[in-house]
Amino acid sequence: MSKSFSLTVAPTLDTVRERPGGRSARIRKLVLDATREELIAGGYGALSHRAVANRAGVDPATVYRRWPTRSRLATDALLAVAQAAVPVPDTGSVESDLERMLDGIVAALEDPTMLRLFHALSAASADAEADLSETLRAFWDARFEGAGELIARAVKRGELPSDVDAHAIIEQLVSPAYYRALVTGNPFDPEFTHRCAKSALAAARA
Repeated sequence: MSKSFSLTVAPTLDTVRERPGGRSARIRKLVLDATREELIAGGYGALSHRAVANRAGVDPATVYRRWPTRSRLATDALLAVAQAAVPVPDTGSVESDLERMLDGIVAALEDPTMLRLFHALSAASADAEADLSETLRAFWDARFEGAGELIARAVKRGELPSDVDAHAIIEQLVSPAYYRALVTGNPFDPEFTHRCAKSALAAARA
């Protein structure tokens, strides 16, 4: 059966209303940029509101008020960079959409800064810290939310069966990329995204 995609973590993220280009938006960017830099420099275990505030050049109270826990800080920082780096494509073809989506993920994983960020969080997750586990779940839920729209469009066009498991398709699509980047360290070859998209679609249609 198809899986319903509802982003249940939305209330836990920073929901302050911001005017585009206004002071709130500038502060948010400063804080989230500083959070990513702190994660890369010291890992999740060393992340603190005060360190982020110092790096961002803002009042610590501002950081505490908008992001009461460090898991919320890390979640928002991850989501902001992922949404910018890996937009959900809409080319009119599910195979092309999957390839383009995976191209974006591969490009992000080949970026040394992004790779260090993922390594920092992956290493910390081995400690099974509760708030970190929630951070990573929130990140993946948000990414699968957008990908679910991609699969829903393909079903509507008749490219995939109506009972397809969207979560399983995206998981099969992206898992080899993260395994290659975070575990084996093997480089990505030119045909990598094409092979992964073909494999994910073949499994979905089987």
